Amino acid sequence: MKITKTLIDKYLSGKASAEEIAAVENALANNAFYWEDFMPETEWQAYEMDSDFKNQKEIKAHIFKQIGQKNKDRFSWLKYAAIIFFIGIGAWLGLNQIDSPKYNTAYRSAKKVQPTPQEQPSNLYYINSGNTIQQIAVPDGSTIDLYPNSEVKFSSDFTTISAREIQLKGKAKFTVAKDKTKPFRVHTADLTTTALGTVFSVEEGGSAITKIKLYEGRIEVKSNQHPENKQTLNLQFQPNEEISIDRKLQQIIAETRVNTSQSSKRGSYLKTSGQLIFKNLPLQDVLHIISHNYGLKLSFEPKDIQDKYYSGTYKNTASAYVNMLADIQALHKITIHVQTE
Repeated sequence: MKITKTLIDKYLSGKASAEEIAAVENALANNAFYWEDFMPETEWQAYEMDSDFKNQKEIKAHIFKQIGQKNKDRFSWLKYAAIIFFIGIGAWLGLNQIDSPKYNTAYRSAKKVQPTPQEQPSNLYYINSGNTIQQIAVPDGSTIDLYPNSEVKFSSDFTTISAREIQLKGKAKFTVAKDKTKPFRVHTADLTTTALGTVFSVEEGGSAITKIKLYEGRIEVKSNQHPENKQTLNLQFQPNEEISIDRKLQQIIAETRVNTSQSSKRGSYLKTSGQLIFKNLPLQDVLHIISHNYGLKLSFEPKDIQDKYYSGTYKNTASAYVNMLADIQALHKITIHVQTE
């Protein structure tokens, strides 16, 4: 839900709904806006709240405390800037007291005009505290389907920035407007999903599992972490492919891929507490999962794994990869060299 002056007036007059109250108070807790963005301090001094609004004293106190803190920070900055300025003037005058050769050369000084710094666009902050999906229009023409108990934040104007950055908590589906010059990035706790023009969904679950599904186009998924003895995640997807990642362990726990094998159009991988299950998954994806989850560097001839698939079930143990690689090499008659990272 977008925080506007109208919504603030409803909140302070005691006329806001429970959903609107929750949105404003959540935004306050996350410092998503400042009171003085809506009115100057002098107008807040004269602002009359509804007499029945039980939190009016606390809210007014919070308003003036926040405005006062920003003014205090601004004053402190100016004070230190003035000190630095006068020290610089003093040093310059001292240096010019030293005798130096005089020249009669006449000259004209040209004052360099500094460009005015461009003001950064503000952020838009939406919270869906209802029970239905909320559709949100993004400034570039993209749309976001925000699921219940989820929230997003993004810039109000993408024209002056180099990329379209979206911060997500919860679950959302994105239909991305095409713009090859500005990547569209969705950031969750530990992952970044990048697209140029596509439709995909990201679900950041409460159990440390993030699910990503691609419907149209192409996306790239990268890890924001660099855990020890693990390769950084860097995956690319085609339509109707999906993946589930354990954010804490930075491991792939489920994956579905589309392949061109004769027996099936879909391959999958699933990790449970007791088993590791591969079903008709492209061999290059199988080896990528083994390499990433076990912190191994695998080397082989790329031509040896082209158009090959693998199925198998193993016990979920720390050394399961030994049996996996032995079976793959025997079945496909290839050589895989293993180096522990």
